[in-house]
Amino acid sequence: MTTTTTSAALIPVAPVFTNTERLALGGFLAGYSGLTREAYELDLRQYASWCHQHHLRLFQARRADIECFARDLETRGRARATITRRLCTIAGFYRYAVDGEAASNPDRPGCRPGPTS
Repeated sequence: MTTTTTSAALIPVAPVFTNTERLALGGFLAGYSGLTREAYELDLRQYASWCHQHHLRLFQARRADIECFARDLETRGRARATITRRLCTIAGFYRYAVDGEAASNPDRPGCRPGPTS
C-alpha cells in the first residue's frame, strides 16, 4: 500500500518582468483600446516571450536583438505586414518608455514609424 503526502511549500519563482518593465508595458497599452490594444498586447507578448527565451530583459535588448526577432518571425512564415506591425509596436513601446524615462531605447526614435496621435 502506498501513501501520498502533500506539501504546502512554496516554490520561489522569479518575476517575468521588472517593475520598470511592467509599468512601461502597462502605460504604453493604456493609451490604446479595442482591437488596436489587443493587437499591441499580442505583439508585445510575443516579443517579450522571445526576449525571455533568449535570456534578455526588455530594457537590455539592442537594435540587433529586435532585428533577430524580426528574422525569427520571417523564418516562422509570418507575413511581411505582420512583421512590420510588430516592429512598429516595439518601436512605439520603446519610444514611450524613453519619453517616460523608463529605460534606454534600443530602437532609436525616428528609425521606424510609431503610432500617430
